[in-house]
Amino acid sequence: MINLDSKICILGGGWSNEREISLKSSNDVFQSLKANNHNVILYDMVNDSFDNLKMFLKNQSIDIVFNLMHGEGGEDGKVQSYLDKLNIKYCGSDSKSSAISFNKYLTKSIWLKNNLLTPDFLIYDKQSYEYLIEKFGPSFFIKDTCSGSSNNIFLIQNIEDFNKFSSSSSNRQFMIEKKIHAQEYTAAIINNKVLPIIEIEPSNNFYDFDAKYKSDKTRFSFPNLNKNVIRDIHDSVLKAFNCLGCHTWARVDFFVDNNKPVLLEINTIPGMTDHSLVPKAAKESGLSYYQLIIEILGINA
Repeated sequence: MINLDSKICILGGGWSNEREISLKSSNDVFQSLKANNHNVILYDMVNDSFDNLKMFLKNQSIDIVFNLMHGEGGEDGKVQSYLDKLNIKYCGSDSKSSAISFNKYLTKSIWLKNNLLTPDFLIYDKQSYEYLIEKFGPSFFIKDTCSGSSNNIFLIQNIEDFNKFSSSSSNRQFMIEKKIHAQEYTAAIINNKVLPIIEIEPSNNFYDFDAKYKSDKTRFSFPNLNKNVIRDIHDSVLKAFNCLGCHTWARVDFFVDNNKPVLLEINTIPGMTDHSLVPKAAKESGLSYYQLIIEILGINA
């Protein structure tokens, strides 16, 4: 059982292109726990080394790990599998559900099988621009199937955009996704409870990396939605969360189109910075930043 005396390790950093955001998330959580007199340490996993992680955690006698490594290595099930091998408890989704959720194509395929709405999509396999605009319309997205924080997302609005993308060399897998012309929202889930829904109004064409973490022009609000729409959103995001096998917490991004939630993606390790949406939603629900952390860790006060 995790309690107020348990030794906590905050795992941050990592080696993905989301490293800097992860460092901020992990440091903010560490400082909050430290300020509230918890036995907590911070570990920056600078590279993919199971042996280094094993040595550090075993020497520290850790009771639970709070993984805040965003992106590859942290969200794709790798570090979770390391912790499983070490038989060390951690909060959040396990290695299998993390790996599935990090892959946008697999995630959306499972959602479709569970009768959840999501924008049309297919794997990019060097299809022609003419074929894609016939199938998806004059503008569409090309997305890295396994990348977080809206990295490697390309909005294609003309042949020049498409040629620029297709001429760039990359061995990564991409998918095509239909552009939905509707309002974007996000909903955080903590222990199977949906926190207040946030409406997102980015200053850019879409909610990209800069809009998420750098821009002060992106507007967030708590909309006054119809009760039936809210009920449908809650049902959809919880089903989206549970059918992937996720645990403890996550954030689901979606549109509302014709009063129906259309699911975009799930983030199993959302940001915990001052720009992050989960702390904003928690505050709106009456939870302080520290209380949110305690909820995620499952600490019995």
